[in-house]
Amino acid sequence: LGTAGYMSPEQVRGKPADARSDIFALGTILYEMFSGRRAFEKDSSAETMAAILKEDPPELSGEGRKIPPAVDRVVRHCLEKNPAERFQSARDLAFNLESLTSLSTTGAALPAPAARPRKWLIPIAAAALLMAVTLAAFIAGEWRQRAVGPQQATFVQMSYQPETVFSARFAPDGGTVVFSAAPEGNVPQLFVRRSDYPAPQAIGSPGTALLAVSSQGELAILTGVRHVAHFVFTGTLARMGLGGGAPREVLQNVQGADWSPDGSSFAIIREVNGESRLEYPIGTVLYQTAGYLSDLRFSPRGDQIAFFEHPLRYDDRGAVDVVDLQGHKRELAQGFGGEEGLAWSGDGSTIYFSGWRAGDSFMVIHAATLTGKLRTVMGAVGDLLVKDVNKQGNLLANEDNDQYRLMAFAPGAKSERDLSWLDQSVDPFISSDGRDLLFTDENDIAAGPNYALLLRKTDGSPVVRLGDGVASGLSPDGAWALSMIPGPPMRLELYPTGAGEKRVLDQGDIQNYQSARFFPDGAHVLACGNQPGRLTRCYIQDVASGAPRPITPEGTTGGFVSPNGKEVLVQDADGKAFIYPLDGGPAQPAPALTPQDTVIRWSTDPRSVLVFQPFEVPGRVEKVDLSTGHRTLVREIAPADRTGVLRILGVAVADDEKSYAYAYDRDLSRLGIILGVQ
Repeated sequence: LGTAGYMSPEQVRGKPADARSDIFALGTILYEMFSGRRAFEKDSSAETMAAILKEDPPELSGEGRKIPPAVDRVVRHCLEKNPAERFQSARDLAFNLESLTSLSTTGAALPAPAARPRKWLIPIAAAALLMAVTLAAFIAGEWRQRAVGPQQATFVQMSYQPETVFSARFAPDGGTVVFSAAPEGNVPQLFVRRSDYPAPQAIGSPGTALLAVSSQGELAILTGVRHVAHFVFTGTLARMGLGGGAPREVLQNVQGADWSPDGSSFAIIREVNGESRLEYPIGTVLYQTAGYLSDLRFSPRGDQIAFFEHPLRYDDRGAVDVVDLQGHKRELAQGFGGEEGLAWSGDGSTIYFSGWRAGDSFMVIHAATLTGKLRTVMGAVGDLLVKDVNKQGNLLANEDNDQYRLMAFAPGAKSERDLSWLDQSVDPFISSDGRDLLFTDENDIAAGPNYALLLRKTDGSPVVRLGDGVASGLSPDGAWALSMIPGPPMRLELYPTGAGEKRVLDQGDIQNYQSARFFPDGAHVLACGNQPGRLTRCYIQDVASGAPRPITPEGTTGGFVSPNGKEVLVQDADGKAFIYPLDGGPAQPAPALTPQDTVIRWSTDPRSVLVFQPFEVPGRVEKVDLSTGHRTLVREIAPADRTGVLRILGVAVADDEKSYAYAYDRDLSRLGIILGVQ
C-alpha cells in the first residue's frame, strides 16, 4: 500500500486529481531529493495530511544547505496548495527550468565574484530538475496507469482509535465521511470526518447506527438499536440532517435501508414472520428468504437493488444478488465463505464487494459486473471491507480484525481459560460434568468451508478435530457429537467422540437447518429448519433411522427439550416463547421469557431455564422460573479487556451451574479511503 506523504491537497480532500496533482507529487519528490527529508513528514498519516493542507515546508536554502533561491522557488511553486497556482503542466515546469539554465550562462544579473562559488550550483540543480521532469512524462502517463492497479492503490487511514466501525458513507461532496462506530461494546455513535480536519466529530446520540446518506446529504439512521450479528442492527428507521438535530422516525423494526437515488424514498430490509424481506417501496416485497439479507444498495439509476443473500441465519456466507423493481432477482456471484460490505460504481456497471473464497487469505475486495464477470480488486493483511464509493472512484473501506474467542471455567479452576483453537471459535457445548467442551471454529481458510468440529478438555488439553460442521451438542453419555453441516446441502451428522464412524441423519424434506439438539435419552434429535418455500418449524428424529417428523407449527424455532423429554420450549416469529407438549396437547405460553432472551438450557430444576442476552456486555446469565417469572443472577461474563467486544456469541453451563464456557466477538477496525482503484 502507498503513503499519504506524496498526496496533493485535492487528493486529501477526496477531489478529482489531474496533471497538476502529479506536479505536486513531483514537487514533494524534488524537495526530498534536495533536502534529504520529506516535505510534509509527520508522526502519523493524519498529521501528514493536515500538514499537506495547511503547512508549507521549510525553505530548501535553510539549515546550512547551499540551494539557490531560484531552485527553491521552482520547487515551492510545484507545492502550491491551490492547483490553479501551480505549474499547469510539465511543459510549464520545463520552461522555468530552461530559464534557470540560461541564468548560468550570462553574467548580467549575477552577483559579484564573492557569490561565484555558488553560481555553478544553478545549472547542476537545473539539470537534476530536468532529469526529474524527464521522469515526469513517465509519472504523468505510466505511473498514473500503474497506480490504478491493486498493487499501487493507497489506503489513507481516517480513524485512529481502537474501535469497531460498523458502517460508513461518503457525503455528497465526496470528501466528507459519515460513519458509526463503538470503542467498546455494541452501542454505536455517529461521527463526521471532514476533509479539512482529521479528527472525527461525534453527532447525534449514542445508540444510533448509520444506514445511508442521500444525494441531498440527509442521513438514514437506526435509533434505539440492538446488535443482531456482524454489522447488522435492528431499530427504528429515522432520517436526520448531516449537521445533526433531532431524528424524524419512519418505521420500527428495520435492519437495513438505502435511499433512492433522488433521496425521496427508502428501500428496506426487515424481518417479518421469521423471514428476511427486502421491500421497495416500504410494504412491497421484492424478495424474501428464511436466511437473512444484508447490505442493500440502490443502483445509481435506481432501477435495481444489489444485496447479499445469506442462506443460513446470521452466517455471512452467501451470494451477491440484484433485484429489479418488479421483483426479478438475479445472482451475480456466489460461493463465498463470507461477505460484508457492498457498493456500486458511479456509472452503475460494477458492484464492489468484500468476500472470502477459496484461495483468499482474508476477505478481499472483488468487483462483479451485471453480466456476472468477476475479478479481484485488492486485498490487505487482514479483512478489507468495502463501505462506499464516491464519484471520483475512491473506495471507503475498513481494515478489519474480527476474532471469536472462547473462554471456559473448568471444575476446580480459579480463573477462566482461553480454549480457542484458531481465531473464530464459537458454539460452545459443555458436558454435564463440565470437563469436556465441544465447539466450532469458523475460520474458513484454515478449517475449511464447512468449518471444524472440535473437542477438548476444559483443563486445556490439546484439541481433537472430530470432523466438520457447526457444533450442536454432546449426547448425554458423551459418546456422540451432533454437527450441523452448512453444505450445500445442509445436513446433520453424528461424530463419535472416540473410535467409530460418523453417521449422516436423514434430512427428509428439510432444506435449511437453524438449530439441532439431543433429547435427554440420546436416541432422538430435535431439529429446527424449513422445507423449501415454508417457514421454520421443529422436528423430532430417531438417530438410528427414519425421517424427521414435525412437532411444532410453522413459524417456530430455537427448540430446547425439557429434562424429562416430554416438552419442547420454542419461540415464534415475534420472539414469544411457548412450551409444546410432545403428547400433542395445547401449547402453553411462557411469558416469563422476553424476545431479548437467548435460552442456554433447561436448568436441573425442571421449571426453570438459564438465559442470557447476547447484546449486553458484560453478559448476564440468569435463571428464570417459568411459572413465576422470577429471575436470579447466576453470573456476569465478559473478558477482562472489553475493547472492541461486540457481543457474547454463545454460553454453555454444566449441571452444577458453576462450570461454564462462552464465546465472544471482538472486532477492531481502521477506516480509510482507498485511492487509485479501478
